[in-house]
Amino acid sequence: MLLSFFLLATAAPVAQDSVHLVVVATTDVHGRATGWDYVNDRPWAGGLVRAARPIDSLRAAYPDQVLLVDAGDLLQGDPFAAYFAQIAPRDPNPIVDVMNQLGYDVMTPGNHDFNFGVGPLREMLRRASFRVVSSNIITEPSGDPMFSRQTVLLRQGVRVGVTGFTTPGVMVWDRNNVRGQVAVQRIGSTAPAELARLRQEADFVVTLIHSGMDGASSYDSLGVGPENVAASLAFGSARPDLVVVGHSHRQMRDSVLNGVHFIQPKPYGQTLAVAHVDLIREGGRWRVSRIRAEQIDLAGLEPPPDRFRRVAEAQDEVRLWAATPLAIGTAAMPGRDGRVEAVPLTTWINEVQRRQAGTDLASTAVFDPRAGLPAGEIRLADVAGVYPYENTLRGIRITGTQLAAYLEQSAQYYTMDSTGRVATDPTTPGYNFDVVTGAAYELDLSQAVGSRVRGLQVNGRDVIPSANYTLALNSYRQEGGGGFEALRGAPLMYDQNESVRELLVADLRRRGQIDPAQFGVRNWRITPPAALTSARLLTRPPARDTLQLRILTINDFHGALEPRVYGWSDGRLVGGAAAVDATMDSLAARCKCTTLRLDGGDEMQGTLPSNLTYGKTTIEAFDLMGIQAAAIGNHDFDWSVDTLRARMRESDYPWVAANIFDSLTGQRPDW
Repeated sequence: MLLSFFLLATAAPVAQDSVHLVVVATTDVHGRATGWDYVNDRPWAGGLVRAARPIDSLRAAYPDQVLLVDAGDLLQGDPFAAYFAQIAPRDPNPIVDVMNQLGYDVMTPGNHDFNFGVGPLREMLRRASFRVVSSNIITEPSGDPMFSRQTVLLRQGVRVGVTGFTTPGVMVWDRNNVRGQVAVQRIGSTAPAELARLRQEADFVVTLIHSGMDGASSYDSLGVGPENVAASLAFGSARPDLVVVGHSHRQMRDSVLNGVHFIQPKPYGQTLAVAHVDLIREGGRWRVSRIRAEQIDLAGLEPPPDRFRRVAEAQDEVRLWAATPLAIGTAAMPGRDGRVEAVPLTTWINEVQRRQAGTDLASTAVFDPRAGLPAGEIRLADVAGVYPYENTLRGIRITGTQLAAYLEQSAQYYTMDSTGRVATDPTTPGYNFDVVTGAAYELDLSQAVGSRVRGLQVNGRDVIPSANYTLALNSYRQEGGGGFEALRGAPLMYDQNESVRELLVADLRRRGQIDPAQFGVRNWRITPPAALTSARLLTRPPARDTLQLRILTINDFHGALEPRVYGWSDGRLVGGAAAVDATMDSLAARCKCTTLRLDGGDEMQGTLPSNLTYGKTTIEAFDLMGIQAAAIGNHDFDWSVDTLRARMRESDYPWVAANIFDSLTGQRPDW
């Protein structure tokens, strides 16, 4: 009997007291399912198919422990996506087909996934073998969720709960596509209850959010809700453990905010964000003991042979379509200088819009200064490079006052320092710098923001504030994209739901040949001349014997490890170590150049979390942020010289000061 008891005891399962999970994430893939650049007809360094090998390796190393997720903006953004959404829909959609083959578990939609309409989105996702979740997208008029609000997956006995949120900017940018069918609610009004419910059902909670960390919305958020609120998830009554961030096209290896980890891979399928999660069982419940994150660069990785045969056939089909000849260019029409002066490319785009809508004026942005129409054969792919978005043509009525204010807001894209050197404002993306054809004007960058538009004329006459004009523009701008206050409420006078890109394609086909000399009018430019020269350098690569260096600086941090609400922030949480780290990572990734991260002093003293540790927590945060050197500020002495010296020894970076001397010896201190 004793032997029987011993055998039963040894055969009984032993409860596992620790588990390792791996969360693998993509976001903002924008159609890059394959490893091909269809605009330039050459290999693309990223693409979902290139993720196959690292995903397979992780699954082999961690069986039944990997969760593969995506945070939206998947189905729109390149010719591959456009072809299978509009020209030749296929079941299953090839992008979804690749995700099925990779074994994705969960995704949440992004705003661009609605660009083709609600019906096409449903159809493209119909054959998805992965779950689609969203807690703030509801159908109208029923009010029912469009997708599952959440899902719970089992990994090694751990219940992993996943929910998702999409920026309510959909209600601005895709208003016509979703009206009467779908509503995207404020994230802040839906997240607390949804996360609280998921906390009851799951041991580990992952949130997929297609929304930037924080910062101002690019539209008037009144009645819609703010655009960028991911950071706020760390301060609710119920918080996730891990947040996968999308929408902002930035990169975060791992930012920690109030105990919540935030990760964000590079867009266009260039990297995988990977979070290694350790959990331990205590008192019958699982607790996160550690999260460590990394990024896997997909450049140069080849997909397994014969793994994606169907998508290889689809790739060939799209390459053939993208190579469709449209016209002959007598000379090249580059977009390189389109943000510093009138160029034939932007003038041609605006003239096509102005003629179609029958307006006095037309506006466009240079979406990618590297794109343009070549000399010789112009292909459909060239137009897709020049105009990558699914915008439609609109026409509005504006006054002279509105026209001037519109151009003034556009001019905020540029900054100029005291030496006359021109740079761009990092808070204003290039696609929000519009140029207008049909009017003549100068942007004087030597003047203060709001007073830069000079010599504004239409038809050779000075613009009168009360005069009325008609303006052709794209649907994104007309619906509030970019937050151009001057255009808000302008009466709509033209809307035939015509794709701007298709209008450009039709114009080239009609012409058969296009000569940039026909569009050589120089109706606007940057002044003074030195500013124009400086601005041109922004779009020219540095000479081979030069090094581009980006210096990223902060100062007077004062222990501000956590974000807070300021009087000027409209109730939004701003700042904090996580936001600073994410911004620095993004700026470094965007530059693709040598960067230095510097601090100007007064880094430790000022908040309770930092003061309680005499600045130790701030030093740890600065080490994680990769600060490479710091000045010594006056408040860094607040806890004595000995404490300052201890913090200096603990930091991974040097502290510098050229004017600190020992009061007894008159020499520089040895520390």
